[in-house]
Amino acid sequence: MSEKEYGFPICQGKGSITSGKRVVGEAHSVSIPLACPAGRVIGVHHKHPGGSLELSEQDKRTARQKRLEYVCIKGKGRVKCYRFKR
Repeated sequence: MSEKEYGFPICQGKGSITSGKRVVGEAHSVSIPLACPAGRVIGVHHKHPGGSLELSEQDKRTARQKRLEYVCIKGKGRVKCYRFKR
């Protein structure tokens, strides 16, 4: 059985950063709803099966299209965050 990607939106509220709803995707993709219970979406966090901490071309495209400030990736037991200019 192959490992699946999962992720969640990163939300900014008054004085705090929280996570939105966690979703599970497929082996090499996950569709993260850009909605926060309170505040606004500033980025996404997701796991790369196989452990790569590098941004995929799809990660970069999504960040630009959705005007995200952060994309954080979990892999190899670590998390690496990338910041984009908005």
